[in-house]
Amino acid sequence: MAKNKRLSEDKVDMLAAALEDESKQAELCERDQEHLHRIKDIYAYCLEHPMLTDLRVRDYIMATHHQNKMQAYRDLYLVKILLGNAPKANKEFMRYRSNYLYELAAAAAIAGNDSKAKALTKIADGIVKANQLDVAEGEDYPFEDIVPKDYSFTVDPSVIGIQPEPNARAKAQKLLKEYAEEVDADGTD
Repeated sequence: MAKNKRLSEDKVDMLAAALEDESKQAELCERDQEHLHRIKDIYAYCLEHPMLTDLRVRDYIMATHHQNKMQAYRDLYLVKILLGNAPKANKEFMRYRSNYLYELAAAAAIAGNDSKAKALTKIADGIVKANQLDVAEGEDYPFEDIVPKDYSFTVDPSVIGIQPEPNARAKAQKLLKEYAEEVDADGTD
């Protein structure tokens, strides 16, 4: 698990234990009980709407639970850690179900029952289309391959195409001294 200041392994373990044993829920502080309730609600929402994207679930969390965007993503991440990824599990189940129907259709075709084979194939095709099983899923971006740019800081203006002013520090000191005297003179009037 990635290191996260606000989502420590201790907190994940504590919430997991509270999910497994209701007697441990009473031991949680009020804030953690609210967090646990939010996690349960998000999971129930994901089960009710298995085809929603993470973005839509995030919007639900923000609207329903009045959380900021970052906390909504943390909660969604926590739901996936603790309770599983409901949309992915649903999609895998539908894939299994459509494959089973295709197998039944093949068996019916082998047995010579073409009308049953066609009907089963149409049903399986409908399941595939309705659950978008024929659409390629996006691959996870390889974040570990990202190399941050190496920034080096400088006070040299020639880096951005400006020619340096000769004796810039001396001129700045002179102006500072001149205007400091002017401010002091204005303040004593």
